[in-house]
Amino acid sequence: MDEGIIMGWNPGLWDEWPGTYAGVVAEVRDGRPHVTQWSVGARREVEPGTDAWLLRQGGSYGLIGHGTVLTRPYEDVHFADPRRTANFVDVEFTELVSEADRVPRDVLEVVVPEVAWRFQFRSGNRVAAEPNRRLRELWRDALDALTP
Repeated sequence: MDEGIIMGWNPGLWDEWPGTYAGVVAEVRDGRPHVTQWSVGARREVEPGTDAWLLRQGGSYGLIGHGTVLTRPYEDVHFADPRRTANFVDVEFTELVSEADRVPRDVLEVVVPEVAWRFQFRSGNRVAAEPNRRLRELWRDALDALTP
Protein backbone atom coordinates (compact mmCIF):
# COMPACT_ATOMS: atom_id res chain seq x y z
CA MET A 1 0.00 0.00 0.00
CA ASP A 2 1.34 3.42 -0.86
CA GLU A 3 -0.51 5.55 1.66
CA GLY A 4 -0.33 5.75 5.40
CA ILE A 5 -2.58 6.70 8.26
CA ILE A 6 -1.69 8.34 11.56
CA MET A 7 -2.73 6.60 14.76
CA GLY A 8 -2.51 9.12 17.58
CA TRP A 9 -1.78 8.03 21.15
CA ASN A 10 -2.07 10.40 24.07
CA PRO A 11 -1.48 8.54 27.35
CA GLY A 12 -3.37 11.27 29.20
CA LEU A 13 -6.55 10.26 27.35
CA TRP A 14 -6.01 6.51 26.89
CA ASP A 15 -3.38 4.20 28.34
CA GLU A 16 -4.91 0.76 28.08
CA TRP A 17 -1.95 -1.17 26.68
CA PRO A 18 -1.92 -4.73 28.04
CA GLY A 19 0.42 -4.23 31.00
CA THR A 20 2.40 -1.17 29.96
CA TYR A 21 3.49 0.42 26.69
CA ALA A 22 7.10 -0.49 27.57
CA GLY A 23 6.03 -4.12 27.97
CA VAL A 24 4.38 -4.14 24.55
CA VAL A 25 7.52 -2.58 23.04
CA ALA A 26 9.58 -5.44 24.53
CA GLU A 27 7.20 -8.06 23.12
CA VAL A 28 7.33 -6.53 19.65
CA ARG A 29 11.12 -6.27 19.85
CA ASP A 30 11.13 -10.02 20.64
CA GLY A 31 9.28 -10.70 17.38
CA ARG A 32 5.69 -10.82 18.64
CA PRO A 33 3.58 -8.29 16.69
CA HIS A 34 0.93 -6.45 18.69
CA VAL A 35 -2.54 -6.65 17.13
CA THR A 36 -5.11 -4.23 18.49
CA GLN A 37 -8.16 -2.16 17.65
CA TRP A 38 -7.43 1.52 16.95
CA SER A 39 -9.71 4.46 16.38
CA VAL A 40 -9.63 6.17 12.97
CA GLY A 41 -11.97 8.96 14.03
CA ALA A 42 -14.66 9.63 11.45
CA ARG A 43 -12.71 8.06 8.59
CA ARG A 44 -14.69 5.41 6.75
CA GLU A 45 -12.24 4.55 3.97
CA VAL A 46 -9.04 2.85 5.04
CA GLU A 47 -7.77 -0.11 3.06
CA PRO A 48 -6.22 -3.18 4.64
CA GLY A 49 -2.48 -3.02 4.00
CA THR A 50 -2.22 0.71 4.69
CA ASP A 51 0.83 1.77 6.72
CA ALA A 52 -0.17 2.62 10.29
CA TRP A 53 2.03 5.21 12.02
CA LEU A 54 1.83 5.48 15.81
CA LEU A 55 2.25 9.11 16.84
CA ARG A 56 2.90 9.85 20.52
CA GLN A 57 0.95 12.93 21.56
CA GLY A 58 0.40 14.88 24.76
CA GLY A 59 3.93 15.85 25.72
CA SER A 60 6.63 13.65 24.22
CA TYR A 61 5.45 14.21 20.64
CA GLY A 62 6.94 11.99 17.97
CA LEU A 63 6.70 8.83 15.94
CA ILE A 64 6.99 5.68 18.06
CA GLY A 65 5.62 2.87 15.93
CA HIS A 66 4.78 1.36 12.59
CA GLY A 67 2.38 -1.36 11.58
CA THR A 68 -0.21 -2.39 9.03
CA VAL A 69 -3.95 -1.90 8.94
CA LEU A 70 -5.64 -5.32 8.85
CA THR A 71 -9.33 -4.44 8.36
CA ARG A 72 -11.62 -1.88 6.82
CA PRO A 73 -13.14 0.57 9.34
CA TYR A 74 -15.98 -0.70 11.52
CA GLU A 75 -18.10 0.95 14.18
CA ASP A 76 -17.68 0.10 17.84
CA VAL A 77 -18.03 1.70 21.28
CA HIS A 78 -16.00 4.90 21.63
CA PHE A 79 -12.83 4.36 23.67
CA ALA A 80 -13.46 7.36 25.95
CA ASP A 81 -17.28 7.56 26.04
CA PRO A 82 -19.28 4.31 26.08
CA ARG A 83 -22.44 6.23 25.14
CA ARG A 84 -20.97 7.03 21.72
CA THR A 85 -19.51 5.06 18.85
CA ALA A 86 -16.44 5.61 16.68
CA ASN A 87 -14.80 4.01 13.68
CA PHE A 88 -11.97 1.57 14.28
CA VAL A 89 -9.60 -0.66 12.34
CA ASP A 90 -7.56 -3.60 13.52
CA VAL A 91 -3.86 -2.87 13.22
CA GLU A 92 -0.77 -5.03 13.61
CA PHE A 93 2.17 -3.10 15.07
CA THR A 94 5.41 -4.80 14.08
CA GLU A 95 7.80 -2.03 15.11
CA LEU A 96 7.54 0.00 18.31
CA VAL A 97 10.19 2.04 20.08
CA SER A 98 10.37 3.51 23.56
CA GLU A 99 9.08 7.02 23.99
CA ALA A 100 12.68 8.16 24.56
CA ASP A 101 13.67 6.75 21.14
CA ARG A 102 10.83 8.46 19.25
CA VAL A 103 11.38 10.35 16.00
CA PRO A 104 10.77 13.87 17.31
CA ARG A 105 8.07 16.08 15.86
CA ASP A 106 10.68 18.68 14.80
CA VAL A 107 12.36 16.07 12.57
CA LEU A 108 9.01 14.92 11.17
CA GLU A 109 8.18 18.52 10.24
CA VAL A 110 11.38 18.87 8.21
CA VAL A 111 11.31 15.50 6.42
CA VAL A 112 7.54 15.25 5.86
CA PRO A 113 6.26 18.86 5.88
CA GLU A 114 3.04 17.90 4.04
CA VAL A 115 1.67 16.49 7.31
CA ALA A 116 0.53 19.06 9.88
CA TRP A 117 2.37 17.32 12.74
CA ARG A 118 1.39 19.99 15.29
CA PHE A 119 -2.30 19.62 14.43
CA GLN A 120 -2.91 15.89 14.78
CA PHE A 121 -5.79 16.00 17.24
CA ARG A 122 -7.30 12.62 16.40
CA SER A 123 -6.40 9.37 14.69
CA GLY A 124 -7.19 8.61 11.10
CA ASN A 125 -5.43 11.38 9.23
CA ARG A 126 -4.14 10.25 5.84
CA VAL A 127 -0.53 10.41 4.67
CA ALA A 128 -0.32 10.60 0.87
CA ALA A 129 1.93 8.24 -1.09
CA GLU A 130 5.05 10.42 -1.56
CA PRO A 131 5.19 11.76 2.01
CA ASN A 132 4.53 8.20 3.23
CA ARG A 133 7.54 6.96 1.22
CA ARG A 134 9.75 9.56 2.97
CA LEU A 135 8.22 8.66 6.32
CA ARG A 136 9.16 5.00 5.72
CA GLU A 137 12.75 6.03 4.90
CA LEU A 138 12.97 8.22 8.00
CA TRP A 139 11.58 5.43 10.17
CA ARG A 140 14.00 2.89 8.72
CA ASP A 141 16.94 5.26 9.36
CA ALA A 142 15.75 5.82 12.93
CA LEU A 143 15.49 2.08 13.60
CA ASP A 144 18.90 1.47 12.03
CA ALA A 145 20.41 4.10 14.36
CA LEU A 146 19.02 2.18 17.37
CA THR A 147 20.56 -1.12 16.27
CA PRO A 148 23.87 -1.80 18.06
